[in-house]
Amino acid sequence: MKRRDDLGRAGLLIESLARHWRGRAPFELLIVAPRRDAQELRSSLPRFPNLDVSVRSESDFFSMGSSFYLMTGWYRQQVVKLQVPAMLGFGGFLTLDSDVCCVGDFDETTFIKNRLAMSRWEPKAHHDWWRHASKIVGVPFDPEAHGLSVTPNILHGDLAAQTIRHLRFGPFDGITSLCYWLGRKINTVPWTEYSLYTSVAEFKGNLFDYHAHWDPCYYADEQLFSRKSCVWAADDFERKVLLPNGKDPGGKFIIVQSHARIPIERVREYCLSFAG
Repeated sequence: MKRRDDLGRAGLLIESLARHWRGRAPFELLIVAPRRDAQELRSSLPRFPNLDVSVRSESDFFSMGSSFYLMTGWYRQQVVKLQVPAMLGFGGFLTLDSDVCCVGDFDETTFIKNRLAMSRWEPKAHHDWWRHASKIVGVPFDPEAHGLSVTPNILHGDLAAQTIRHLRFGPFDGITSLCYWLGRKINTVPWTEYSLYTSVAEFKGNLFDYHAHWDPCYYADEQLFSRKSCVWAADDFERKVLLPNGKDPGGKFIIVQSHARIPIERVREYCLSFAG
């Protein structure tokens, strides 16, 4: 049931991207999935002429003996967002999960200003994982500072690769080191991909070579997403669906948390209700 729900949500994400992508060339969407799911995704996902969708197996990027496979799915998808762009030599890229939906028109310039990414930020004081990640990376923790927020967000392959390299410890690669911290910090969230990415770039001193400072990002006319339209729980959803259709979502994407267990038909109706 969970796999079918994820498949439906991924299809809705693709449909919404096709509806709102305004770029000159087709939108390139790379999906990385467990090997057992890759073929089903290739044959089941919708296709649109303005989207170039490719599906690749995790095993294309992680050897069978990798510590990657010792992680739970939530942490594995975080590592994917760092390792895969590093291996493929990505420049700037947009991260998307299957519980994200596009609700506003955008193109390849929407989230770029003065050659810097207008990414989504959050105060570090809001989550304990920022303090844990600072310790792992070896950078002082500043509760007054801000770091890159959750998916969807804009990252860069250079800084993703830098993060993986920095986490190596002696003979152990970065992924094995992350597994060590998971085992050491049971019942906590010792790191997230964004806290590691931000902290390593702060340590190296090149975060703002790629990302605009958080102050202009918070007040930019074009936002990646707005929390006012995102859905985190079922009761939250019941309140928001009563709002009039065509309202401004406040950002180009919204999140309808999969753990809320809202039927995909209702998620689709809500996401497509925003005027594009």
